[in-house]
This record gives sequence, C-alpha cells and structure tokens, in this order.
Amino acid sequence: MLEVAVLVEKLDATRLSEKANENAPSNYNLNVSLSEKSRSAESLVLNFQLELTTQQQTAKITVAGNATLKGSKEDIQTGITAPDENRPPQVLLTIYERVYGLIYLAAAGMKVPSPLPNLLKRAP
Repeated sequence: MLEVAVLVEKLDATRLSEKANENAPSNYNLNVSLSEKSRSAESLVLNFQLELTTQQQTAKITVAGNATLKGSKEDIQTGITAPDENRPPQVLLTIYERVYGLIYLAAAGMKVPSPLPNLLKRAP
C-alpha cells in the first residue's frame, strides 16, 4: 500500500486585479511541476509546485513543497504513472487534495473565486 506524506514549504498568493470578485466563475489554469528529489528502495521524495492562475488574470496562487511516497517499488511506480494521457498520476491528485484547504483559504482571503476541489479530475 502506498503512503503519501505532503509537506508544504511555500505558499504564495497574489491578487492581480482590483476587479477580482469572489462571486465570479471559478476558471483556473493549473501548471504543475514534479521532480525527483531523492529515492531509496522503499521511498521516493518528489518536489512539487502547483501554480494556479485565474483565466481572467485576477489572481495567482502558488503552492510548493515535497511529497514522500513510501511503499513497494511497484506501488510507487503505480502512484507516479498517469493511467492515461487525460488523467494525472495518483500522487498529483493526492498532493492537490492535501493542499486544497490552503488554496481555498488563500483565495477566500483575497476575495477571488476559489478553484474547484476536483480541478484535476475534470476531463480536458
């Protein structure tokens, strides 16, 4: 069984426009960076960065840190492999789920729309 521990090292939220309104539609673009930091027989540490920007360019939220995956070599490989080209790997879904609360609070504090909790699960 794969265990994933997520550590947030950076949270940056910027309100880009005074026209931002928390009641506007929630349309975000998401850029993701995942890179291997270290690996052992039963663990993998990945650096991650999620950059969410509203399509109207009214807000930008960046969350960065690392995710430690523990389990068998096969479990780790399954966790980092995308099931198909239209769906992200499970580790990315787990990271987003674990940091979503921070993203939501940052958006609410800036009075901009919050990204959807299932942003990564929607079909392109």
